[in-house]
Amino acid sequence: MTDRRPGEVIATIRSLLPSLLPTEQAVATVLLERSSEIVELSSQQVAELAGASRATVVRTCQSLGFTGYQQLRVLLARDAGYRPVEPAPAPDGAAGIVAQTFTHIAGRASDMLALLDADAVLRAVETLATARRVVVVGNGLSAPLALDAAARLTSIGRAAESPLDVIGQQITARLLAPEDAVLIVSGSGSNASTLRTLHAATAAGATVIALTAFARSPIAQAAGISLVVTMPDLTFADEITLTSRLPQAILIEGLVAAITHRLGDAASRARSLALDAISDNLAE
Repeated sequence: MTDRRPGEVIATIRSLLPSLLPTEQAVATVLLERSSEIVELSSQQVAELAGASRATVVRTCQSLGFTGYQQLRVLLARDAGYRPVEPAPAPDGAAGIVAQTFTHIAGRASDMLALLDADAVLRAVETLATARRVVVVGNGLSAPLALDAAARLTSIGRAAESPLDVIGQQITARLLAPEDAVLIVSGSGSNASTLRTLHAATAAGATVIALTAFARSPIAQAAGISLVVTMPDLTFADEITLTSRLPQAILIEGLVAAITHRLGDAASRARSLALDAISDNLAE
């Protein structure tokens, strides 16, 4: 566990928080809210802040994948040196808020990658590049990303479909075969309709690739390949209500670029044809 990447500790806590027991969630919340102070706090002090026992603090750290509180504290102290300096307050008004949003995201971009496994990315790209049939699924706030992913894949010659109706998604999944692939986009990883489609695809033998923000979510755990990217300031409540799917959108962009490289000349030819079609629809 000592080889964790900078930023991975905070990302891990946020990603796994919904899967913890209620008392452990209280401890994890303190770890997040007081991350810059943890190096100075004992496990007993953290326990008091969380309204829990010292044993619960240790158990929480172990549930998060650390050997105990001391290892987590050391890694948080190390990460403090990598944490970007907070930008100065943005000017008032709409333009200031927009500028601050860009600045905030730019300062956290590297943290989005903290939980993304390189081997899983490689397997996902190879699966999507070679599958007989590719279906992309997303519901709720993830539906636009699924449509975009299917369109982008199709434009590079990797034909993909994205059914909108949840029943249609499940029917499509049941009709798949082992040589097919399903790309699922779900920020929360807990959408019930999407999960039913995942189970249908798995029963059909297709390979399921999940793009999500929470590593222990039902969809992440049930998928054959899980790609986890998250915003460092994310909470589960934010994810299912307000937060944009920006990390997943960037991941889709990267996957399409990697698949384009994997397909080589075939993707280049497809892109040329796609650009011809686009140019025909541009006004003078």
